[in-house]
Amino acid sequence: MKQNKTTGIIALMVAGGLLLSLFIGRWLQTEYTSAKMELSKDLFEQFMDANRRLTDSLIANKFITPILNDTSGFKINTVARREIDHNGDSIRIITSTAFGDSMPATIQLEGMDENMHNESFDIKFTTDSNYRLVQGVRLFISEMSSKAGEPGFFSGMMSPSDTVLLQAYFAANLDSNKFDVKPVWVSGRNEKSFPPPMFYYQSKLMTAPYGVEIQAYNAFILKGMVPEFISGCLLLLVITFAFIFSYRNIRNQMRLAVLKDDLISNISHELKTPVATVKVAIEAMQQMDPNTQKDKMHNYLGMAAQEISRLDLLVNKVMNSILLDNGKQIFQSEQINPVAIIEEAVLGMQVQAAQKSGVITFLPHSFTGNIIGDSLHIKGVLFNLIENSLKYSGENPSITIALFNDNSGTKISITDNGPGIPEAYLSKVFDKFFRVPDGNKHNTKGYGLGLYYAAQVMRASGGNITVNNNTNKGCTFTLTFPPHA
Repeated sequence: MKQNKTTGIIALMVAGGLLLSLFIGRWLQTEYTSAKMELSKDLFEQFMDANRRLTDSLIANKFITPILNDTSGFKINTVARREIDHNGDSIRIITSTAFGDSMPATIQLEGMDENMHNESFDIKFTTDSNYRLVQGVRLFISEMSSKAGEPGFFSGMMSPSDTVLLQAYFAANLDSNKFDVKPVWVSGRNEKSFPPPMFYYQSKLMTAPYGVEIQAYNAFILKGMVPEFISGCLLLLVITFAFIFSYRNIRNQMRLAVLKDDLISNISHELKTPVATVKVAIEAMQQMDPNTQKDKMHNYLGMAAQEISRLDLLVNKVMNSILLDNGKQIFQSEQINPVAIIEEAVLGMQVQAAQKSGVITFLPHSFTGNIIGDSLHIKGVLFNLIENSLKYSGENPSITIALFNDNSGTKISITDNGPGIPEAYLSKVFDKFFRVPDGNKHNTKGYGLGLYYAAQVMRASGGNITVNNNTNKGCTFTLTFPPHA
């Protein structure tokens, strides 16, 4: 059931990741399309501006410059159209100072009205920019040209140099606006489709089809979309890491739930055994005669006392684990003679060792000195490690305890001849509720708190606890206490 739940969570996360990827991809595609259309619009405007500049150049070169360079002057013929009580027409021409100092103040124009009367008009010149003059002539061309428009008007005046000029104007516009694209000029391509191709622009000034096709625009668009790509990738990475983090938390929570279930099962099993033993002992003593069965009652009382001690040790470990998890300070630092507490622990475990035909050997190596820590809890760590060695070593256990100093401080090593710990679990044995898998957990009593408690005690003492498998058989737990002045 839990495996199916985990599979379902993974499937939902993968589906969510795929949907997010599709959303980001669609968003980037939309941004690309929008940027492409905007670029096409901007390039079209720049092309039309180049066409206008070419038109202005043609007007200046084909019309205005020849007139201005005509030293014989020029005449403007007009017909005065009168209305009732009208004194006549006047014409005001706006031009530039391109005439130089020789520009006349007024020009006499002669015309003839509808009744063949000669009329005289005074035309006054005022100073303005060339732009006004060019605009005026352009307006005149637009009004006077045929239905073909300006192309019809300029059809007989275009030269190959004009196409070069159009290319130069368009290239200048691209450069000034920082459009890093590749224009390819094409002649003879007759586009009849509407709307026209997105990146093909054709000039209407030429008699034959002539236009520009924009290439290499994708790189320019993608370069402009770098912030969007970065934002999309960051969003995808953040969500991916969030999914991974959530999955690991869920997996750890599920693992913790399994461990707690094992803890409850193991504690229930271990509680039932001493409770049942004490109950049987009390029921048996109730049936005994104190005067005639003193020895038997004494044995039953000893059995009950041993089981009560086991219950007390179990409750203390659970309570101490809870206090440590809640950050409570349960340790009292003091100077401890390690030889004394090791000998006390060995003596307390001799009975259990004898029941399994085992032996516990203590090698103090003429050690002198003290360690700093809480004697009660360090003694509890020693009891727990010796008990584990006896528990997992099978029949005829052999346990060796060594006490020595080295550069890192004072060390206590506990070596057994058991099966050792699989390498895959060496780094996990000090985790809370963890027990090395061995099939039926009830065959070997325990609740996954002993080594966790030992690690907490050693950490509070400023030291540490490590475990390594022996070369031949068994494993060695090493308690390291820091040196002190």
